[in-house]
Amino acid sequence: MRLTSGLLIAAACLTLTAHAEVFKWVDASGRVVYSDQPPPAGVAKAKKVNVKDTAVTNVASPKKADASAASGSDTAAKSQPQASPAATKAPARDEAACSEAQKRLSFLQNAKLYKQINDKGSVEFLEAEKKKQEMAEKQAFLEKNCK
Repeated sequence: MRLTSGLLIAAACLTLTAHAEVFKWVDASGRVVYSDQPPPAGVAKAKKVNVKDTAVTNVASPKKADASAASGSDTAAKSQPQASPAATKAPARDEAACSEAQKRLSFLQNAKLYKQINDKGSVEFLEAEKKKQEMAEKQAFLEKNCK
């Protein structure tokens, strides 16, 4: 029993270091420095970096079929004449936005509780109605821009 309680206390003490502050400043040579230790006394503009907990979502890696389809589209793209650079950049942005919206929608559908930082900087849980509203917005965006 003593061993178990001792291990629990030791584990609790070790987790305290995970909540350390992070400082950011520019040193004398002009480099930006991030550290868990406060800057030297001569540094005038030192900021505390807001390190907050973020939700981690897993993204599935592309499958072999996707890779072969991508290589097939590369050969088709080589046979067609090149479009203007501005025209090729716009779909890439849409693709990134679609991917981000899909990830967000998937996260909202699978998350039971979701917390976010409000304008005042305090943590609040997303209400069910706000969650449904955000899910509807992401779904509408996907239907409009990603099909």
